[in-house]
Amino acid sequence: MAAHRALTLGALSASYVLRRPLSLYYGLPAALRLTLLPALAAWSAMRAAAGAAEALRIGLRAHRAPLLRRDGGLLVELADLAPACTLVSDAHLVVPGQVPVELADQPAQWPDRELPTGYDIAHRLARLLAHVAHHAPGVVVWCGDEVDTGDPREWEQWQTIVDVMPGLVHRLVPGNHDICFNHPYDEDFALARRAMRERAYQQHAGSLAELPVADTIVTEVGAATLVLLDSCRNRSRHVLSNAIGCFGDVQLDELAQLLARTHGPVLCIAHHHVWREAKFEEPVDWYTTAIDAGRLIAILGTYQRRDPRNAVLVCHGHQHLLAAGFVDDIAVVGLPSSTLGDKSRSGVLDGVLRYAVAGLRSDGSWGVSFQEVT
Repeated sequence: MAAHRALTLGALSASYVLRRPLSLYYGLPAALRLTLLPALAAWSAMRAAAGAAEALRIGLRAHRAPLLRRDGGLLVELADLAPACTLVSDAHLVVPGQVPVELADQPAQWPDRELPTGYDIAHRLARLLAHVAHHAPGVVVWCGDEVDTGDPREWEQWQTIVDVMPGLVHRLVPGNHDICFNHPYDEDFALARRAMRERAYQQHAGSLAELPVADTIVTEVGAATLVLLDSCRNRSRHVLSNAIGCFGDVQLDELAQLLARTHGPVLCIAHHHVWREAKFEEPVDWYTTAIDAGRLIAILGTYQRRDPRNAVLVCHGHQHLLAAGFVDDIAVVGLPSSTLGDKSRSGVLDGVLRYAVAGLRSDGSWGVSFQEVT
């Protein structure tokens, strides 16, 4: 298994360095190939060195991310909450006839032999939103990866589904599949594909430049502030950086200024994890956590310590894992995929439709209740 992972990572790395120059090289007349070989080697070596330096920088920052202290006490029954909003994550809508790219690449993650298609996922999402419309708060907050590759056709399908479900108000943050996604053995050095995906996102979900965004939500026990963050500020140019999370100093500075004018409970929504496990057992672990998560937690901790009533909860998606606990003193809940399921127990998606309801408990602290759709 370790050898297979190393070979896969090596192949992807080679594609990052060699795909473009080799395609140009083999398209040239034979007489020119020998002449251009030294330039090709130099170009590839330069890009390999730059990629290695970037990987080292990302790895070192990811290793400094805060740890999660797991605590199931954040997960409560719906009756114990004054509901604030509904949480949906990682819908991964894909065009009809296709399957989500992660399942196409790793079909063993799905519990059934037949993989879900774009039609199946659209139907599952429509069922879930219908359940929300009848049983949960009408403010629906999406924690990223609303679509699977950022294709405008996927967003049109998402829009069609939400439009036929009246009475719901939608708030979204971007996920890496929405705006950062690059296929294996492909590249986006000029960021042209990212620009296309950002346009599609903004047409349906709102301006990325406006994030962080703060909204007020009124509950039965008082008002709370909803803060939406973009954890996809890293400019991904290749599959090796598809899932790197980053809030960026500008956005975090704006968040600190926003919180300086805020009072009371805060629900903060991002896509990437804001914590890490104690050990990095897989290369993919580097791409799970936002590399500047530590600064986000520090800003939220300063706000929470300012007043006992300033309870903070961070909710995120990304890895399709249900997780709950505390990072320092900040409550954190990670959501599984609402359409594909949770893989926190076995490493395999369970295929269960579920959403979450975030709300305030009688003591002013946050809690989250997960609701399954049968």
